[in-house]
Amino acid sequence: MAPNTRVNCVASGFAPTHFASFLATNDAMRQEIEGNTFLGRLGTTEDMAAAAAFLVSDDASYITGETIVVAGGVPSRL
Repeated sequence: MAPNTRVNCVASGFAPTHFASFLATNDAMRQEIEGNTFLGRLGTTEDMAAAAAFLVSDDASYITGETIVVAGGVPSRL
């Protein structure tokens, strides 16, 4: 498949989605998580989609085997 196949990953931070619905219903939990991010907010599905769109674009044509962390600055343990 190489060199025409690239494999990358988007590791998302907390975003209020159906999977993480507890974020939208628990104000204390949401505020705690927002306080732990450098950007002071939860992520959005649009934030995650933008990272994925970048990875499939020609701008990322020399990127493969990478994990892009989209977590508002929360340190990850990847």
